[in-house]
Amino acid sequence: MNYQLEILKNHILGIFNNTNIIATHLARSDSERKNIKNEIIAHLEETHRNYEPSSHITRNSTPLTEEKPSVKGILTPCLGENEISARDIPKLEEWTTFSGESEYNHIEFIRTIDMLQEDFHIPSGIILAKLHSLIT
Repeated sequence: MNYQLEILKNHILGIFNNTNIIATHLARSDSERKNIKNEIIAHLEETHRNYEPSSHITRNSTPLTEEKPSVKGILTPCLGENEISARDIPKLEEWTTFSGESEYNHIEFIRTIDMLQEDFHIPSGIILAKLHSLIT
């Protein structure tokens, strides 16, 4: 009888230890995922802040003329043969978000953004404006 109680006690202690290990691992995963999101957001904000178009111009480049952004150009672009109007662009809720939950979530996220930009001819400025909402 004592032997069976000892086996049962050891089994219960093993389950308890495994539960603590799993809980610790899950807590670490959540904090790491939040850290990754925060690092990506900080990097995007810093890149956007430090971007200088003139730094990419070489000596033989065509001179850069600064264009002032126009709300009209973003919301109602001139439609060419292959372009789609802004109302045809999927709503933000339909876009893939970056959650960092799975190992390859970032690949699906990048592919979706590339596909949307190519298929709907979405300007980079609109995608940059929506990135913060898609990552958080």
